[in-house]
Amino acid sequence: MRVMAERGETESVQAVKDAMKEGKLEYIVAKGDKNDGAHNGYQYRRFDITKRTLP
Repeated sequence: MRVMAERGETESVQAVKDAMKEGKLEYIVAKGDKNDGAHNGYQYRRFDITKRTLP
């Protein structure tokens, strides 16, 4: 968020802060499965950022 603020994205930073306060923010990682350039599904993981876990 610091970098976003430095770029002047103040509305986005405020929206993220508001979502965090309201418990409406989710942290996820979505990755496509490897398969020689063809779509073969994806992996989706949700994290609890309050526990400072890494993807």
